[in-house]
Amino acid sequence: MPIKFDSIPCPFQGPGKENPAFIGGYDLIRPTDNPTDPDYWITSGTTEVYDAAYDNGAGGMIRFEDRLQISKGAVGGCEAAVTLDVKAKPLVFSYYPPHSLDVIFVLDVTSSMMSGSSRKMVLAKRALIQTINMLWQSNKDTAVTIVPYARDAFVPLPGGGLAYNYLGTFFTWRRSTTTGHMIGQILGYRNNAYVNTTDIPTYMEQSAPMAENIQQSLYNFYNYYKIQYSDIYNSDGSAKPDTILQNYLNTIYASDPSKYTGNFIEAVASGTPLTSAQLPYSMNDTGYENNTILDNLIWAIPYGEDTNTEAGLKESYTLLHTPGFAQSDDIYRRAVILITDGQANRSINPEYAGTYAVQTSVNDDFVPDIPGGLWKYFLYLQQTVPTLIGEINNRSATNEELIIAMQRAYEIGRRIKDPSDGNASLFVLGIEIDAQTPGPYTRQDVIDIMSTIASTGTYLRQAVEQGAPSPIIEELERIIQFMLVVSGGISATIHDVINTALFEYVPDSIRITGEQDGIKLKSVNEPEITDPADPGYTAYVKPALLPDVGNANVSNGVITVVLGQIPFPPMSPESEIILHLSYQIRNKGAAHGDHLHTDNDGETYVSFIEPNHLTASTPDLSYDNEPRTLFFPTPIVACDSDFTVEKFVGASPDNIIFKTTQISVCQQAYYRVVVTNYTDAPLVFPLLYDSHGARTIEQAVADAGRRILAQNFTVAARDSLEFTFQYPITCEDTSISDFAVLETEGRRLYDQAGVLVQEGFGSYTVQYLDHCTGCRIHPDKLVEPVSLCADISVISEIIQIPCYCFLCARPERLSLCDGQNIIKIYYTPCQPKGCKKCCCMK
Repeated sequence: MPIKFDSIPCPFQGPGKENPAFIGGYDLIRPTDNPTDPDYWITSGTTEVYDAAYDNGAGGMIRFEDRLQISKGAVGGCEAAVTLDVKAKPLVFSYYPPHSLDVIFVLDVTSSMMSGSSRKMVLAKRALIQTINMLWQSNKDTAVTIVPYARDAFVPLPGGGLAYNYLGTFFTWRRSTTTGHMIGQILGYRNNAYVNTTDIPTYMEQSAPMAENIQQSLYNFYNYYKIQYSDIYNSDGSAKPDTILQNYLNTIYASDPSKYTGNFIEAVASGTPLTSAQLPYSMNDTGYENNTILDNLIWAIPYGEDTNTEAGLKESYTLLHTPGFAQSDDIYRRAVILITDGQANRSINPEYAGTYAVQTSVNDDFVPDIPGGLWKYFLYLQQTVPTLIGEINNRSATNEELIIAMQRAYEIGRRIKDPSDGNASLFVLGIEIDAQTPGPYTRQDVIDIMSTIASTGTYLRQAVEQGAPSPIIEELERIIQFMLVVSGGISATIHDVINTALFEYVPDSIRITGEQDGIKLKSVNEPEITDPADPGYTAYVKPALLPDVGNANVSNGVITVVLGQIPFPPMSPESEIILHLSYQIRNKGAAHGDHLHTDNDGETYVSFIEPNHLTASTPDLSYDNEPRTLFFPTPIVACDSDFTVEKFVGASPDNIIFKTTQISVCQQAYYRVVVTNYTDAPLVFPLLYDSHGARTIEQAVADAGRRILAQNFTVAARDSLEFTFQYPITCEDTSISDFAVLETEGRRLYDQAGVLVQEGFGSYTVQYLDHCTGCRIHPDKLVEPVSLCADISVISEIIQIPCYCFLCARPERLSLCDGQNIIKIYYTPCQPKGCKKCCCMK
């Protein structure tokens, strides 16, 4: 029957505004394509979960809003790109009682932290003191380790001295003065001179008594590597007297006070208040008179030059692998906090890890096979001596050095974070982060790289020297708060059902991308992108947290992607993840119109489970809540097809209008295939056939038993042709999926109609007859309802009748589906000598 093109389409539902009863559904169209507009998202609303640690361990329900948000859209026409966006934030639970931690502070003490009278270092030290005391307020058993680093880590040794070869790294201690670098450090001894190529022999000679200089470091006198509450305070909370400082003043400083001219320690030794210029660089605004051992210890941490972040992180990694160092194997109770103002620009050369330069060193000592070539000693350097000295003077490094140094810092960070290796959470406090100029990285690159060195993006906190919006102490305290709570994601799975009445999935087109806390993610087995020209390239290594997706996630138009906990662990209370799932669809059989639903309404959603925190003292979360469902919007596209093929089914020849219908067994299914030409010219098609019982289009195309409906046929302009046929439904059928396939020069179009087979019921009658006379000798028995596909045996219907003997039955088995509905059971009269045998009547 020709289509009436002047008919008024349904204004509210259905693809092409046609056939609303069986295609598409009600519109829920996304009102905006702007992700920053709240209307872009559908939200999960209120979440109520149980926290056993709530109210100091009393337990109770806690509430969150809009932890999960979703959106869906489609762009294109007959071939469209579909995108599903999922955004999630964590649920935050408490610990009770507060547990002890093992915290390692890896402190950048390089010259950039105090250049130009900057207070970055002194404010970082002040914040460190406050943070350690805050940790002890939460739990006095928390142990703190401080690892200062410059070109190497400063490690106090039990027998005195520092595990640091100053000479081999051309190290220069800076001392506090009243002008220039006001570093506020009660230090020891070293000059502030720079060197050049011609000065290097003299510089080496001046550095020769370095062991003596090391012994003059007040930081070395404290000899603290792992600090406990009992080292600083008495059991009643009062501070212990700092006898270490007094001993240093009496034995080291007093032996040659002239070495310390301009250093803050002169005021400490004489009991003179700090000047107004010096006071801002002390550990507090009131001076040093009431300093604790902790205050003075941190005040005395020495400064160095050039940055080797790998060295500081590597030392913390070594500590975590030291037997007996940590109190717990729980990754949430083991933390490394890197405090720095910039990128790593030096790195250890593993080929010469134990090799140091001495006064008489020449290039050939380190690369003997390349005389006069590369100068490699303790750090990764690719310069000759003159270039090296120049770079020491201007604090720069080559692009290659910067890249290698950051890669190595990332690698040691990865090992620290690995639960099977360092097994610790890794945080970064960045103080006015910047990039070296010239250099290969922008400031944002450095921030991104540091975010990936941290366990998760929000474990990087950025601070300024002082003041709003992010002073150093506030950001450091926020990091500590991250350690004292439990953050848990929602366990989510995407279910997306393509409207297969109109569209099909394009193989190999599914993709997943995402960002968590501003860092781009990749799927588990996705290769790294190493070409900077590639749009997907990043200066940092993308965390492999996304699930792998591919054609295996798509089955008969149903897309299922298990996301797991989102945001992905580890996460902070401030974490946020945005995932983008995309794929391509293209029109099949019936897709034509300006309002086509691309999915099945009510079948495209995110199923998610929110966790409970059932044990107050552990970070373990339980995912045994009932699943919730959040439905996606319905993307609408327009597809102006030149022609379509549609298949319909019905239970009677005058009502073949359904895409899926129920038909009882033993009845006929009536089919109708319609080929429509929407153009203004006749169209010729080479082949139209039907494949009965195929489950997929691949089976339908390969089916050798196809029914040819038409060959080389013509459909007139703006008209349609119909083809009708029928199939009997047998007891072997349960559900039947049939495809009508239209072969064209470009591709196959196909449409599908299905039959859900109903069991169906009937009845049968049992007659009890005399075999000779054919007369009834017992009332008939009517049996109903009986499944039309039941296997009926007459044996169960045989009864005893007085004066008669059972002889036989016809038929021996009954098939209701074949129209049989009477069972005849024959008897013979009993004789004095028993039953008379004779043949059963036909």
